[in-house]
Parts: sequence; structure tokens; C-alpha cells
Amino acid sequence: MAGWNILATAAEGRRDALLLSLRRLGARVRGGGYRNVVVGRVDDLPGFLDRVREALATDPLLPTALAKLVPIEATVRFTAEDAGPTLAAAAEPFLDRLATGSFFVRLERRGLKGRVHSPTVERDVGGRLWQALEARGVTPRVDFADPDAILAIETIGDEAGLTLLDRTLRRAYPFVKMR
Repeated sequence: MAGWNILATAAEGRRDALLLSLRRLGARVRGGGYRNVVVGRVDDLPGFLDRVREALATDPLLPTALAKLVPIEATVRFTAEDAGPTLAAAAEPFLDRLATGSFFVRLERRGLKGRVHSPTVERDVGGRLWQALEARGVTPRVDFADPDAILAIETIGDEAGLTLLDRTLRRAYPFVKMR
């Protein structure tokens, strides 16, 4: 799906219920090509997150189906050979926001099994961002316990969705999370 700005995962075996629930809330969604994964587009991302939070409290279907939902700010194509440099370049627009506090990089990979090693790519992207921040005169800080921001990278085959999940967003919307 070109231009996807949400990725959601369903509770085991509940993908169809998740698709139905998200469509009721105004998302244009489809299966992501991997088990229990849904990708889609919404026009008003903050409003959509509010509707999901409300539906989780009032709708009997959505809480049984939704495992997590990640808003996506940018997408990029990559190859196994250039994953680190390509994903780090795609994350450059987030540098100003990363410069204000602690962070870490989390990659949730779907596809490219045996060709992309998630922890290696996370370290590569994190190291490149660290160097870019230092070049700006910023002293970067990594915090895995309660970071100010998580650079979330969600891949579907050779396409990645990137976003910054800041602490405020994660607290306001507990369903927006990374493993």
C-alpha cells in the first residue's frame, strides 16, 4: 500500500476482526502480507489515535483484536545490503527531535529472514544517528528503560515505516508500543 501511515498487529487469529474494527474507525486498511499484520492510511492521524483509544474502552470487538498500532511518519524502500545506511538516512528528519533527550532504535522486521539481523541494523542506525547528533554538538543519550523517544522502524519486506514514539505519545496511547 503506497503511502501507509499506520501499521497494526492483531492478536493471534484476529486479523479480520482488526481490519473490520479499524475500517469502522475510518482507516483504509489491508493485510500487510504477513500473519496478523495490517497496514493502512488515515487522513487525520491524531484524531484516529483518539478514536482507537475511545473504541478500546467502548467497543467490544477492538480490544479482542488489537495487539499494537504504530503511527508511521515516513516510509522508505531498502535492501538487505544497504539497510543501515538507508534507514539512518530516512531517520535524519528526526534528528532535531532526538537531540532533546534520550532515545533508542527498535526494528521490527517482517521478511528478509536470514538476510537482515534486526539487532545489527538497530546498532548501525543508532550509531549513525549518534554520530550525526555529535556532529551537531549534541551529547546523545541512550535509555532502554524509559527513553524520551523510540525511533521505531517497522518493516514489511523491503519497505520500512519509521516514526518517533515519544514518551508523551506512548503514555497517551498505551496501544502504541514497541517490543
